[in-house]
Amino acid sequence: MDQSEVPGVPEFVRMGLLLDFYGGLLTERQLLACRLYFAENLSLGEIASELGISRQAVHDTVRRAEAALLSYEEKLQLVARFEKGG
Repeated sequence: MDQSEVPGVPEFVRMGLLLDFYGGLLTERQLLACRLYFAENLSLGEIASELGISRQAVHDTVRRAEAALLSYEEKLQLVARFEKGG
C-alpha cells in the first residue's frame, strides 16, 4: 500500500486533507487545479476550459501537485499525526 492509500478513505478525501495541510506550498495554478479536481469534482476538460489551458496541461498539473503533496506528507507526517489525534 502506498502513502496515498488508507483503508476506508477515498482518494478525494485523502487528497482534500493533504490540500488543507500543504496546499499553501503549491503554486497558485496547482492549488486551483487540485481544488477544482478533488473538491469540486470537475473533469479535466471542465478545468481546462475554466483555466484556459489544455486538458493535458491540467492532467500534468494535478499529477505534479499530487506527487508534491504526497512527498510533503512523507517527510512531515502532519496528516498522519492529525489522524492519530496528536
